[in-house]
Amino acid sequence: MSASVAPDLLWMLTRANNSFLVKRDGGRTQFCKEQFNLKNQNSFKFSGIANSKGCDLQPTENGAILTIKSQKGKTKPAQLCKVTKMARGAERFDNDFTKVAKCIKNTVGGYYRPDLTKHALARWTKLHKSIKKAKSKGAAAAKK
Repeated sequence: MSASVAPDLLWMLTRANNSFLVKRDGGRTQFCKEQFNLKNQNSFKFSGIANSKGCDLQPTENGAILTIKSQKGKTKPAQLCKVTKMARGAERFDNDFTKVAKCIKNTVGGYYRPDLTKHALARWTKLHKSIKKAKSKGAAAAKK
């Protein structure tokens, strides 16, 4: 994150011990709960701490929020993130799966980090399914 520290050095320092690390099966399986980690895996490719570029998808009740790290925010923490709301009520998205997927593909894969496109789309698919299930359970409970 810092402009004066190389990403490789930062990864070497934080890969074994950081506050976001979750170890399972006696330490053989490691997950990470940090922001900007799409797969929640403890690896350099997906690390939100070590990489200067990262993206994150968070669910909301009507859609999702795509957050990417800004290059201008290295020295200004308030400007670190660029947020795109993809939910019902937003002018470009009417909770349409394909419109949101296209936005993710153009943003993440188009110019930001093409290696994370497949993982971001997979996460959006899972988020969309969970939103649909939550709405159907709420509608079924309201009918009873």
